[in-house]
Amino acid sequence: MRVLRLHRAIQHRHPRAASRRYGCARSFIRSIKCALGRTSRCSGLAIKSIGVYNPRSRAADRRRSADWQLVSTTLLVPRCFMKSLLCVAIGFTLLIDGFSLGCTAAGASELLDDTNKIEILTPEQARKLAEEFRGAEVEMEFKGVGKQAVIHCLPLNGLKSLDAETAQALAGYDKGPLLLDGLSKLDADTAKALAEFNRRYLYLNGLTAIDAETATSLAEFRATGLSLNGLTKLDAKTAKTLAEFKGKTLFLNGLTALDAETAKALADFEGQDLCLSGIASLSPEAAKALAGFRGWQLFLNGVTKLDVETAKALAEFKGNTIYLDGVTSLGTDAASALAAFKGSKSYCLSLSGLTELDAATAMAFVPFEGGGLVLSGLKQIDADTASALAERKGGTLCLDGLQEIDADITKTLMKFEGKLFPLREKYQFLR
Repeated sequence: MRVLRLHRAIQHRHPRAASRRYGCARSFIRSIKCALGRTSRCSGLAIKSIGVYNPRSRAADRRRSADWQLVSTTLLVPRCFMKSLLCVAIGFTLLIDGFSLGCTAAGASELLDDTNKIEILTPEQARKLAEEFRGAEVEMEFKGVGKQAVIHCLPLNGLKSLDAETAQALAGYDKGPLLLDGLSKLDADTAKALAEFNRRYLYLNGLTAIDAETATSLAEFRATGLSLNGLTKLDAKTAKTLAEFKGKTLFLNGLTALDAETAKALADFEGQDLCLSGIASLSPEAAKALAGFRGWQLFLNGVTKLDVETAKALAEFKGNTIYLDGVTSLGTDAASALAAFKGSKSYCLSLSGLTELDAATAMAFVPFEGGGLVLSGLKQIDADTASALAERKGGTLCLDGLQEIDADITKTLMKFEGKLFPLREKYQFLR
């Protein structure tokens, strides 16, 4: 007859504390063993070891991975009851260990599948989540860019409030971005705690307003990007404080208007990317102020119309790329003004919102000396426009939106001396 053996695999430094913590679980399992012990003579028995998760294992904290240890006896259980018994025993132990993280509508297993369901989070639960959650991939809508995948993130958009202690615990998440778009308010202490988060991006797109003190705390954030796309208004004082953010990317795509004073304050941001794609119109004064931004990329994809004076002001930008993908039509004079843009090495001008381009406007871009002219919104062009575009010397010409072009137009475009994307690769035989 097979023998029941008791495995005591947990080796705590404080066995009494361990006994108190897991005593209830062991008693429960022993009762199952006693109840099933009488069936040990039955046929079709299987030996299985029941394991439970030990969240306080220091080794688990170091490895950041699940650490399963035996805490119960090896049981002789009829095969037909094995799965249900294991589920009951493990589920019971997880329940008494407080594994549920405050989700009002989901169990433990569902919780880790969709952390956005979490509505309440204690500091202890937040700490456990930050240590154990392996990261998720979610799709987010970026204004002026479209849908993009955000990987390895911890999405907690169901949280409506957050205190400083819980924020500090969440700041320990080190696998990817932290998404807290459900927060509509944030005090200075909580913002300061979140500023300790140093992994990629912090998303706080639910905030519609912040005061100067909170802005000061957020400016201490040292990770890659800070997203505040929920802000619809920003005064110059708060803008100046946010511009002190030391990361690479500052998202303020919720702003719908920008005066010259606020634009000048934001231009002091020393990062790489300044994203202002919610602004629908831009005055020449505000454009001139933004041209003082010393970063790499300036995103203004919300602007739909561009007059000559505003175009001239933006052309003074000394960075790498100006994104104006919201502009749907452009006059010849405005195009000539933009063509004067001379930024840093391999600088680019993106106008992917243009769906039509006549020969005169195309000719205005010929003097543009930048590394790339992006016209991805064009679906078709005539022979004269193609001929004008082909006269530009060097760099890259992006016409990847073209769908209907005949062989003659394609041959004309092939005369372009730079890199023609993607036509040259697609129609190499026509060269």
